[in-house]
Amino acid sequence: MLNIKDIRKNPDFFQKQLQRKGVEENTIPKLLQIDEKKREISTARDEIKAMQNQASKKIPTLSGAEKEKFLAEMKKVAETLKEKDHELQVITQEYEDMMISIPNPPLDDVPDGGEDDFEVLKQWGEKPNFSFSPKEHWELAQDLGILDTQRSAKVSGARFYYLQEELAVLQMALMNWAFLEIQKLGFSPTIPPFMVRENAMYGTGFFPADKNEIYTVNPGEDELYLIGTSEVPLTAYHGDEILEENTLPRKFAGYSPCFRREAGTYGKDMKGILRVHQFEKIEMVAVCSPDESKQIHETMREAEEKILQMLGIPYRVVLIAAGDLGSSAVKKYDIEAWLPGQNKYREMTSTSNCTDYQARRLKIRVRKENGEIVTAHTLNGTATSSRPLIAILENFQNEDGTVDIPEVLWPFTGGIKRIEKK
Repeated sequence: MLNIKDIRKNPDFFQKQLQRKGVEENTIPKLLQIDEKKREISTARDEIKAMQNQASKKIPTLSGAEKEKFLAEMKKVAETLKEKDHELQVITQEYEDMMISIPNPPLDDVPDGGEDDFEVLKQWGEKPNFSFSPKEHWELAQDLGILDTQRSAKVSGARFYYLQEELAVLQMALMNWAFLEIQKLGFSPTIPPFMVRENAMYGTGFFPADKNEIYTVNPGEDELYLIGTSEVPLTAYHGDEILEENTLPRKFAGYSPCFRREAGTYGKDMKGILRVHQFEKIEMVAVCSPDESKQIHETMREAEEKILQMLGIPYRVVLIAAGDLGSSAVKKYDIEAWLPGQNKYREMTSTSNCTDYQARRLKIRVRKENGEIVTAHTLNGTATSSRPLIAILENFQNEDGTVDIPEVLWPFTGGIKRIEKK
């Protein structure tokens, strides 16, 4: 959520920046009209209430007909107050609905445009040069007998899978290894709740913007939501708290399964495990003072790069365009791995700076050394997920259909160094 005081001071700036995210051009003027009307009604309501309070002190001094006349007048005042309370309730709801729907404006160095207008910042690693035609990950995995999507479709539907044999071991090895590597960088290992209340979804900006992506658990009864990322419970962890500046930044590495409906992706990436309803992920989350967030964002990007470098997977770093940013982010890097089977780069991880947007919704504040209390900044980034399994299979495949496992994972695979046909 944005700071309405900042918007009042510089409405043109916010309107211009928000239009880069696709927000309609009359959004900020409309918001300010509602804000002004809300303040006018609130002021009128307070004046009536003050008059009523003063009148209550006068009543004991009156008697007879004079008292009856005064009480009749006060009854009309009470009715007017009730009307103003209703008006204020209606306009406040309209104001809050609009405020919660407005995204965080992008930073100036974020490029304009949409999904295809990202800026490539760097490339790392050499693409493998095969003497044969490389296969896609799903072909390799099915030939090796380590992935079954046909039976998962029978049991759960499309976009689910069974990881089997060495691929299941490799998944656990990747998670365990990355968990420890991220811990070395100062992120506290955490296993959070995998279901959250609605306020955590609103607080992190997933509601209302991405509500169609979230699975609901027992609607009307438990009113819990399956998380699509541990960013949600980890960012909400310090909700409604004031943190001392000298204890910041707070950095978490959260392991969780993740659940996403993948609404609106019908027909896309149906084969394999690139775009699925369920996967595992280790998410980095930081809560910090406002002047730290830019540097921490770069630190998170470097951590994501280090993971792929240690695995030996070639990749590129891209800066996402304004129109392709989520509602909470002001700037986002994607790390895309080279997939020789697809002959293209595909997203493996991302990291976003959300500045004070989530923290304002969640009421996460910082007490500075001088006693001033300000809204915290929050950031998130993917250390690793199930997707690097795809990059490992495609980049380290051999002509005979076997796949070499990156050396850094050997201590976590029980000595398995290569996936071979049964």
